[in-house]
Amino acid sequence: MNYLFEKGSTNSKKLILLHGTGGDEYSLMEIAGFLAPDSTILSLRGTIEEDGMNRFFKRNGLNQFDLDSLEQETDRLHETIKEISENEQIPLEDWLLVGYSNGANIAAHLLLERETKLNKGLFFHPMSLGVHQSRASLEDKTVWLSYGENDPIVSPASFNTLAHQFKESQANLTIQHTAMGHQLTLAEVEKAKSWLEQMK
Repeated sequence: MNYLFEKGSTNSKKLILLHGTGGDEYSLMEIAGFLAPDSTILSLRGTIEEDGMNRFFKRNGLNQFDLDSLEQETDRLHETIKEISENEQIPLEDWLLVGYSNGANIAAHLLLERETKLNKGLFFHPMSLGVHQSRASLEDKTVWLSYGENDPIVSPASFNTLAHQFKESQANLTIQHTAMGHQLTLAEVEKAKSWLEQMK
């Protein structure tokens, strides 16, 4: 996978950035700088190309997901993160997954469906992908989800299903509602920053 790695200051936050459809490894850099200045950053580009747009897994239409691709790419993402973390001598437990839309979807799927030492996620506008096979406890996971009440892509049912999956798995869950659509807003990112600052 193509990626960008930037070493931050000592004792700074460590963020893994996962862009939305059509983004790349640079798309969330400004937001990362706002969320946690001087943080260590690993920003990954999805390996799937759809009509010239980068994605993290295939789909067959709007919200029609290729589940074989989802599983393959989730494994690829997990292995890439583990390999880079080992090379950079960063424990997986130190990372915070930061995803938007498509990137948030695959990151949430990773936390829900894989045995992993990754344990923190900040996900903007994610949705359920219709898969929930693991019944492992996520009591060691801390997750923040945002949802736009006028989002034309993420339905209330799909978001609520994802939130229920995290709750049912005993994750430490925070939900932030906005009155906006699928786009990121300053107020939403400010709420995420406040949440992140309160984390140990």
